[in-house]
Amino acid sequence: MKTHNEDIREQIYEAVSGLSSETLNQKPAEGKWSAVQVMEHLYLMEKAITAGIMQALSADSDTTTEPKPYQLTLDRSRFIDAPAHLVPTEEFIPLGDVRARLDQSRAALEAVLAQSDRDVWSRKVYPHPVFGIMDVAQWVDFVGIHEERHLAQLKEALAAV
Repeated sequence: MKTHNEDIREQIYEAVSGLSSETLNQKPAEGKWSAVQVMEHLYLMEKAITAGIMQALSADSDTTTEPKPYQLTLDRSRFIDAPAHLVPTEEFIPLGDVRARLDQSRAALEAVLAQSDRDVWSRKVYPHPVFGIMDVAQWVDFVGIHEERHLAQLKEALAAV
């Protein structure tokens, strides 16, 4: 059975399938991200989340936290600027390159998760800049929620160009 994260990633790839790198690098408007920039942001974010999960899983202490309302991420009327290290480049990126990066970041995340015991995910935590302390299980779910938000943004960008 496909996970939410796998399903959303597949939808992102379907949305850009058959489009030229030139089209995908076009910004819909000044100050807005192109489809490729959205994908680059997802790559940067997944890399950062994977690093945070690795750090959380290697922590000696166990901590529990309450569920956070990270589903609010899907509300596109709420806008939060991405931290500087998660802002995509302004440079042209061929579709094949950004897809390879996304495939690499997903493989790295899956490898970290596969090497861990799922039972500890609810006891290993690190902070989200908006929602506060989240456990690894919440972070894993957040990956797909975050990508679902940006899938909508990606489709809007493509509709505008």
